Amino acid sequence: MFRVIAVICLTLAWPAIQLLVFGLRFQRFPPGGPAESLVFVPMGLLTAVFTVWLWTRTDSQRQRRFVAAGYLIAAPVALLGSLTAGLALPIWGTLIFGGVPLLLGSYIGFAVGRPQRRATV
Repeated sequence: MFRVIAVICLTLAWPAIQLLVFGLRFQRFPPGGPAESLVFVPMGLLTAVFTVWLWTRTDSQRQRRFVAAGYLIAAPVALLGSLTAGLALPIWGTLIFGGVPLLLGSYIGFAVGRPQRRATV
């Protein structure tokens, strides 16, 4: 149940953030209306499923924190990339320049947070 809720929340966060940023910056909705932010849903779904999948593959609480931190650290880069690239390539730009940083952030967190194996002598 937790996985489903996490995927839904992470997926819906991106359209909400896009509307919030656009609203704060321009004090109105995007030219295509609120529905324009739905272009972020495929990116959010893809990265949410991947991040939650990595989360379930972790070996420790430390590694879970690193996966979450990797996602959160990559989020501003992904938001900026998806907003700017989305202007040039509406759906593909958002997926590539928004989704790839999030996928990499989650995976780097997963790899860096992996428990260290002690060498036996």
